[in-house]
Amino acid sequence: MSCSGAGPVAYRGAVPRLVVSGPDLGRIRFAVLPFQETLKAARGLGLRQAPPGLAAWRHTARRILPPAAAPAVALCSAHPRHMPDFLTPEPPGVARSFADELGAALDDPAAPVSADTAAFGAVVRTPMKVVDDLVAHPDRGRRALATSFVALHRALLAEDWPRLHAQLAADVAHRARLSARHGVEAMLATLHPELVRWHYPFLEYAGPPEPDYPLNGRGLVLVPSMFLTDGVHRQLNDRQQPMLFYPARTAAAFWQDPRALGGRLADPIGARRAAVLRILATRPGCGTGDVAAALGVAPSTASAHVAHLRRAGLVTTQREARRSRHEPTPLGWQLLDTFIA
Repeated sequence: MSCSGAGPVAYRGAVPRLVVSGPDLGRIRFAVLPFQETLKAARGLGLRQAPPGLAAWRHTARRILPPAAAPAVALCSAHPRHMPDFLTPEPPGVARSFADELGAALDDPAAPVSADTAAFGAVVRTPMKVVDDLVAHPDRGRRALATSFVALHRALLAEDWPRLHAQLAADVAHRARLSARHGVEAMLATLHPELVRWHYPFLEYAGPPEPDYPLNGRGLVLVPSMFLTDGVHRQLNDRQQPMLFYPARTAAAFWQDPRALGGRLADPIGARRAAVLRILATRPGCGTGDVAAALGVAPSTASAHVAHLRRAGLVTTQREARRSRHEPTPLGWQLLDTFIA
């Protein structure tokens, strides 16, 4: 069953630990998962107390939350640390949309929905209609749950997803650069010092004491979250690659002022060029046409912005046949780290 820890790591005494071998270090990867962010948002909405930083967002979100979203919120917030495992399948190596992820979680006929939900129900102990429906009628229950998640996502996350995705992608890019420059262990040591601690071969994380969990060469998927601000969340079972969710580096600042992280970069280089640099940070190697489509401008306008950034040393361009591919330079990444991350 998936589980999250809350509060700082208690470094004295027993803490939950992942046992990481050498082969595991070579199989660590990252993922940005829109459906999982929807789960974390639902959790934050329904918990008795708002997770740190989410109170203002939750106040606004609850006012516009459609009734159809209630089952999703109830299920995800029924326990502060647990969710049914079938909701968090192993992510593929390619990016997926919210709809793709939702389908992978709720449309898989092989998923043990009843067993996972029964295990979750035993932890919650409080009778819940959404749990009873999933156990008694798993097919009908998960169709209803899918409808509820779609209603929640459309009402609360769909419009803001580009901004949220930019923060998550910037977090992953930062960790990837840190791993490339200083090694995977240096990245793990700075993942989230208040919640996660690395001492080879152990990755300790905040949560109640429990037996050590060996990764056994399967590696680990690390997933940043903007809504998980009060702890870490792990998904550990025998049927998939282990996963660890952690607060993104910018989550606290983002919820203080969602406009600030994108706006500060506009001060030194201008709003449009800041937008171009953020696009290239989330999609390195994309072409001028991709940038133009993302901005909603003419290709000539996007090309002019990219050329300005290139002259400033913030973007590099590689030409392949008739196509140009752009990505931030080390100086561009440093600027993004300073003003966004």
